[in-house]
Amino acid sequence: MSSEPLLRFGVVSDIHAQLADNGESLVPGFGVETFEESLKAFRDWGVDAVIVAGDLTDTGLVRELEAVAAAWFRVFPGNLAPDGRKVERVFVLGNHDVCGVRNGRHIFADDAALRREAIETDLPGVWRRCFGEDYGAFFTKRVKDFDFFCANWSPGVWCNGYAETACSGCEEAFGAKMAQCDPSRPFFYVQHPHPRDTVYGQCAWGVDDGSATRLLSRFPQAIAFSGHSHEPLTNEKSLWCGAFTAVATGALQGTSANDVWNRAETAGYENGVCNWYIPGVAREDRIHFMRRYDAPKTMPVEARVFDVRSGLFVSVYENRVELARRDFVSGLDLGAPWVVPVPAKPCDFAERARCAAPAEFSEGAALVAARVKALTRGVDYQGVHVPPETRPALRLDFPAATLGGHVAEYEIAAEGANGTRFATRVCAVGGLYPRRHPRFSKPEYAIIPLERILASANAVAVTPLDSFGNRGWTLEAAIP
Repeated sequence: MSSEPLLRFGVVSDIHAQLADNGESLVPGFGVETFEESLKAFRDWGVDAVIVAGDLTDTGLVRELEAVAAAWFRVFPGNLAPDGRKVERVFVLGNHDVCGVRNGRHIFADDAALRREAIETDLPGVWRRCFGEDYGAFFTKRVKDFDFFCANWSPGVWCNGYAETACSGCEEAFGAKMAQCDPSRPFFYVQHPHPRDTVYGQCAWGVDDGSATRLLSRFPQAIAFSGHSHEPLTNEKSLWCGAFTAVATGALQGTSANDVWNRAETAGYENGVCNWYIPGVAREDRIHFMRRYDAPKTMPVEARVFDVRSGLFVSVYENRVELARRDFVSGLDLGAPWVVPVPAKPCDFAERARCAAPAEFSEGAALVAARVKALTRGVDYQGVHVPPETRPALRLDFPAATLGGHVAEYEIAAEGANGTRFATRVCAVGGLYPRRHPRFSKPEYAIIPLERILASANAVAVTPLDSFGNRGWTLEAAIP
């Protein structure tokens, strides 16, 4: 194997730089500090390019984009590395970047001021002022003889989560050019939404309308990068190897595991939120889902964390592409590097699951069950208020599953009479973190309202699952 890569590049997404209500500074925690740290790490590693797969800004305002650009030029002045090499900027826009007129009114109440401050009202001019290059809805860049095809999110197209159409012109824009690429060498595609039916499979949030999948399925050498979902890079389904290769990028503005399992189970995690991104459900109807599924939960939302901010270090060799996953807060790797062979070989989730070791509890681990009084979450959303209530609940305490594969979820189950079964899941919060992070091994818990557990059940079980759904050994305890 070659010891030196032909190409190195960094990948991040979802910076979400957010302007404060004063219209001057960025909101603490929603600045560009982590982005700048990631750029420094890429610079020190010797990258030839940096991808940002959308949502550079949070509100879609010029001052947010200016902050992102300033961070870039502080690390790469003149787009140059310290040794004088050019570092190519491969940035695409996401839905948040082109919604300033809609979302910025709480900062700029005056219509004229708002239009001056919204990125989408003068995209070509704003982009040139910030980055010194022309803006194109669809554009290509070539870095060390490797092609990058990039699709920006179209202004005026709102996010729906399940069939994003904002990049649907990619087939017309790139089909002929991609057909001219050397089939023995990878090329790279970048857009904000995930190509449909790739990463996370049928349980994906933030997928496109199928346009990118139709296009890229013609080119086995294609490797697509996409953001949008903020899913953790500890989820092994962030890599999909099918007709082409698709890679989810994680996010710099926090990590959320809310949106995978609850695509199949509307209620979502006990420590997450329900899924309202369903065809036919309008934004004003979301409250009905929250009232039904989230208000009765007795756990806080813990499936979203802001101290894991992740990205990828990509090395391209003659015979493989290596993707190292990194948390920029702790500086720790989020798992073993993924290796994509060149030429690529399809390897579906089922095949990879068969090769994966399940997450397991340590020997001697025990489950402790106790009856408690717990406060429901309630709802306070868009003028609708459902007050919290104190209800009898079952609290389960158990150690983290730290052996074997990386834990993603815990199933909570109880068997009743006549074969009836209650089952729900909690996000394994520790599983959002690198294995060497202290939070990874911290004990976990679940609190479930007793009224939801079968009345005839006398025992409860907790089973760890990895991101493929592989099941580890189960802990059991009597219901007191």
